[in-house]
Amino acid sequence: MGLAFFFQFQPPDISVSKFDNGMHQSRIRELCWQDFGTEYQKPPGSHAPRDVDIPLTENGVMEALASGRAVSEIDFDIIFTSRLVRAKQTALIAMTQSRFKRVPVIVRGGFHGRGKTGDANRLRLRDAAAKALKHASCHMVPVYADPALNERCYGDLQGLSKEAATKEFGEETVMKWRRSYDTRPPHGESLKDTAARSVRFFKSTIIPRLQEHRNVLIVAHGNVLRCIIAHLAGFSEMEMLQLQIVTALPYAYTYDGGTFAECRALPPLDPNRNDEDQQGVPLGISSVFKTGDINSLI
Repeated sequence: MGLAFFFQFQPPDISVSKFDNGMHQSRIRELCWQDFGTEYQKPPGSHAPRDVDIPLTENGVMEALASGRAVSEIDFDIIFTSRLVRAKQTALIAMTQSRFKRVPVIVRGGFHGRGKTGDANRLRLRDAAAKALKHASCHMVPVYADPALNERCYGDLQGLSKEAATKEFGEETVMKWRRSYDTRPPHGESLKDTAARSVRFFKSTIIPRLQEHRNVLIVAHGNVLRCIIAHLAGFSEMEMLQLQIVTALPYAYTYDGGTFAECRALPPLDPNRNDEDQQGVPLGISSVFKTGDINSLI
């Protein structure tokens, strides 16, 4: 059996410590925006930076730690992230909480080793990581970054608030971008485009690892996880648009070699939160996340 964990997180029904193999997914919670070399937190109501490569905020780091504690009883064999730094940060930070004390090692070039042609330094780093994974005296876990898991690119909309986007492009046009499955913003991707690349990667790279009976951790972003989870659930295009992915909660699936079964993992163990803070948090993906609110797409 395989166990898949998607890193943007979700709460318990079955204790994750009882899973043998599988997959877990997690979504990145909070990040900073870079502007002329100055790092600051994205202002409320602004458009999420999506595939812009910006780091976690301090609160994002704390949530990554809490999420790591939530899945600390899972011995992950392999980790996949997007190429964006906040995804890599989240994976590395979360792994510090594992009771198995595996050291995460980023392997340059991704799982399939597609480095830049003639980039000798990249190849040396990849070889060094492979050697460390094979011969190190401590337990290690490989971390592979792939652009297929990058957040959806919103092109000319990136960095704009909804109000600014409406002012520049018009309300009707912006509403179409926000509510459409297959309409691309200027120089950006549609949700259909994001689904095509992320689901293709899931089928070609993630599922074979699960068939090898590995525990897989995937650290990615809201729209990417929306696409993969909708694929696993067999959702329609409209249901995918309505699917809401809660940040900093674990999503877990078991895999038996042919089918996936949705599980509920432990909520993040945050010492600054009490039980009341968890009231109203969705406990099942398919029943609660189809909210009918499509406005959260951007």
